[in-house]
Amino acid sequence: MSWLIVTDDFPPGFVGGISTWATDLGHALVAAGETVTVMARRTEGAEEADAMLPFPVVRVRGRSWARWQAVWTAGYALGRIGPGVRVVAATWRLARVLAPFIRLRGARLAVVSHGSDVTRLAVGDTGFAKTIEQAQVFLPVSQYLADQARRVDPRLSTAVAQLPMPLPDLVPSSAPSGEHLICLARLTSLKGVDRAIRLAHALGRPLHVVGDGAYRADLEMLTQQLDAEVVFFGSLTREESLEHLRQASACLLLPRPDQDGTGAEGLGLCLLEAAAVGVPVVGARTGGVPEAVGPGVILDDPDRFTPEDLQAVDALLADATAGETARAWVREQHGAELAVATLRRVLP
Repeated sequence: MSWLIVTDDFPPGFVGGISTWATDLGHALVAAGETVTVMARRTEGAEEADAMLPFPVVRVRGRSWARWQAVWTAGYALGRIGPGVRVVAATWRLARVLAPFIRLRGARLAVVSHGSDVTRLAVGDTGFAKTIEQAQVFLPVSQYLADQARRVDPRLSTAVAQLPMPLPDLVPSSAPSGEHLICLARLTSLKGVDRAIRLAHALGRPLHVVGDGAYRADLEMLTQQLDAEVVFFGSLTREESLEHLRQASACLLLPRPDQDGTGAEGLGLCLLEAAAVGVPVVGARTGGVPEAVGPGVILDDPDRFTPEDLQAVDALLADATAGETARAWVREQHGAELAVATLRRVLP
């Protein structure tokens, strides 16, 4: 049996989110003795990075990716599809054209969902419904996304199973954490980095921001207006980001949905990574974020901090056992072995 992971985002052109998931899943399957190939969009500098991986990466070329990704993916994947192949598509859009051929050729398909690929869909989206119908299983990374899929397709009949994140066994820091908080996110209005800045300022704590994006100038202006202590590090590699995480006292993720209520965060990988290195987390009651908080603190309205909110976060920061508690929780809920076991169970 062999596995084909089909993804739109993959290093080195992409950092975080689906890119991290696809990389971790490839490593997890190889470590479990499986034969793995990753198929990913071509980006500059990919050859050198791919050569360092323990599995081959097939790079897909194609123009107008947002519109034609399913066509380009199918064109590259068809020659690799046959009996005994298990295809794991990072999003349903990638599998839209490929799905019927997978079934026809005796292979099996799992479609994964991470967030906006489902949360921004209108009820009754026919492309989503037809693609999922042809898969053996639909694998959202949170219960929230499973609920969103049923919102889009109330008659969803395909098997649904939540897929644990294939987090590797990340090493926590052996040094005492700093006083600062950290926020790892693309700098867009939906990621709520402005909320993290206001929370850190209200707590009297410095904030380190890892990530970049078009919203950075607005966030820097807010920092100046509040006279807050914020350091912007820009976009970093995963290892650099993890090292920054290990030095923090807590990780914040306080996103918001679009104005129409769509597009909410699907889970919150950075919170799971923080917990995995022994750093407690603070999240918002938005989308699937509460499912990534575990024993941390959930804020109901991050735009209006109450005294009780600040007291709860202060208590978390003062708890010397909070990091280890978070680490124990995430190791029970996620990890490479759990992810592989789930895939083997749903795609026998």
